[in-house]
Amino acid sequence: MTAPSKAPDAALGVRAHSGWAAYCVLEGDPREPRLAARGRMVLCDAAVEGSKQPFHHAEPMPFAAASKFIAQCTASTAALAGRAVDTLHGAHRVAACCILTASGRPLPELRAILASHALIHAAEGEFYRDAVATACSVRNMTVRRIRERDMETELAKLPMPAPAAKARLADFGREVGAPWTQDEKLSALGAWLMLSSLPSRRARR
Repeated sequence: MTAPSKAPDAALGVRAHSGWAAYCVLEGDPREPRLAARGRMVLCDAAVEGSKQPFHHAEPMPFAAASKFIAQCTASTAALAGRAVDTLHGAHRVAACCILTASGRPLPELRAILASHALIHAAEGEFYRDAVATACSVRNMTVRRIRERDMETELAKLPMPAPAAKARLADFGREVGAPWTQDEKLSALGAWLMLSSLPSRRARR
């Protein structure tokens, strides 16, 4: 999709859940960012039974059937993520994306995942994060994954002191109203970090 030629570069922050993801888009000067959009991406096909938690649904299946089902869900979720990213890019010329993550530990192959309930939970988190990250990457956006527990440390990378940055994040919530939960706060912070890292923005500091 062709981006508007006069739109400013923007950045996207995403916090994924089972079947959907919260997002915020920030644009403008990273010293005075604007919240351009917030919302939810639908990332599972309601017409596919079990697609919201695909690894849970696949767990009792014979392995060949489980593998085929996961592949089906991967394809449908990739398409949904791609459409969501295209829409945001078309509206805001998104140049970079932050994906909020949990532990960030690599997962084993599918057979081992399906044999462990703990790994099934971990895999479903990564499943949706991977879909959004891939959709952004193939559209030439810069993608960075940041662990949620590291976000407090990441505040130091913003072009203002941490207390002022936290106050600005709170202002976003007052400006747009509810919902302004942890989903939106972390997504907005992730977008802000990426906005600050854009080459054109660094040059203006």
